[in-house]
Amino acid sequence: MLSNQSPAPTAPPSEPIQTSVQAPLQSRPGVSAAERAAMITYLILGVVEALLITRVILKLLAANPSSSFVRFVYNISALLVAPFQGIFPSPATQNSVLELSSLVAIAVYALIAWGIVRLIAILGPRLSSNTAS
Repeated sequence: MLSNQSPAPTAPPSEPIQTSVQAPLQSRPGVSAAERAAMITYLILGVVEALLITRVILKLLAANPSSSFVRFVYNISALLVAPFQGIFPSPATQNSVLELSSLVAIAVYALIAWGIVRLIAILGPRLSSNTAS
């Protein structure tokens, strides 16, 4: 059955719907040479710290040194820990070793990287103003 009702009243036409067009997001201006050098320094620090932390954990958990991964980590990180060997004794229980020289290396390399980045920050504006001339 059809009803004889009139259609529901509609709201009076208001302003036309406008779609807003947003300007594209502003991309970050080019990274300066000083910022890039700081990023690279922190990237290298991250890799070094990851290797050293992995070494500490593997030694603490008495990982099997004949495993290829463990041998790889020990061989690569041995060069990084060598300057700090013998500063402190390495406490050991059964096969587990707390290698304090690795912990000292982690702290020293972090301080060195921080110092390099601070030096870059200090010299950065001078370097960029000299190259712009």
